Amino acid sequence: MFKNFGWVILFCTIIIGMLILYECKKHSRKSDSAKASFWAREARANTVRRKDISNLNYINIPDSVIPSDISDDEINEYRTTLLNLQARKILNFSGLTNTDLKENYGVANLSALSEYDENYITLVNIIARCGARLIEIGNCSLAAVILEYGISIGTDVSRNYYMLAELYRKDNNITGINSLIESADKLDSIMKAPILSKLNEIKAAVSYLHPRLIFCPFPLTPG
Repeated sequence: MFKNFGWVILFCTIIIGMLILYECKKHSRKSDSAKASFWAREARANTVRRKDISNLNYINIPDSVIPSDISDDEINEYRTTLLNLQARKILNFSGLTNTDLKENYGVANLSALSEYDENYITLVNIIARCGARLIEIGNCSLAAVILEYGISIGTDVSRNYYMLAELYRKDNNITGINSLIESADKLDSIMKAPILSKLNEIKAAVSYLHPRLIFCPFPLTPG
């Protein structure tokens, strides 16, 4: 009996080993195929000629989102950065790779487009940091303006959404939170799912019993 049982174990071990070997080889073939496909696509992208990029959806920074007349060293630094960015070209290429950019606009434009995309990344991060500091010093009204601008240009910086949602929640603004959820749902980003999850949590916490809740410990003044 024990001898037969030993043969069964040996047979099962051999079968499992063969299955593992098969899966490893299949994965290796898929990996090799994916690599070959990538390099073939990259080679084609490197042959794409320069295309006109003058009519792309460039992002402008309005004066209204640049804080002024605020005596705060941190805000002053953000203002300087925003003013510098205001004079530069900015494009949002979230979700696109360098290969995508070369295929769409030509390899000769890659350097410029990468710079414009870096400007965008700097912009959305500064917006979130500036909004956070404005809330911290009590200027919630201007914080909302700046954070709403971040949403309008497609930011996927999660705290931009969370801070603005909290402003809306404390103001019992369910419409504003719903608008944020709609914007987040359009994101092409790995941050989409966690942002939507958090926004729905905040939405659930909105009170329908009180017409208006005060969020800021300070008056909502422009300065």
